[in-house]
Amino acid sequence: MIDWLATLVIAAALVMAGWTVLLALRDRRFGAATLGALATVELAALVQLIVAMVLLAVGPRPDGIAAFVGYHVVALLVLPAAVAWGVEDRSRWGPGVLAVGCLALAVMTMRMQQIWATAGG
Repeated sequence: MIDWLATLVIAAALVMAGWTVLLALRDRRFGAATLGALATVELAALVQLIVAMVLLAVGPRPDGIAAFVGYHVVALLVLPAAVAWGVEDRSRWGPGVLAVGCLALAVMTMRMQQIWATAGG
């Protein structure tokens, strides 16, 4: 994995988690700008997946390769699932669901970095 890209995904996910927590606490719905920002975070996670798969194909492989790939696949599914749930939930907790999804993406990305560190690359 490329450290700066993983750091970017983590930072963006944490910023969006903070923003959506703020929306939930203020009992506000999220709008198109929030969805656009989440789409950008998702795009960064997709780029990270593509880069990681290329690096797996041409470079050293980490211990626990199945877990590494599994984290990447699930990480790509978390935000779309949170958005789908958040859009349907008309209560103040719709944005809260987005916050949990963003936090999950950040934690999974950190775990992927730990697994990648065993590759020596």
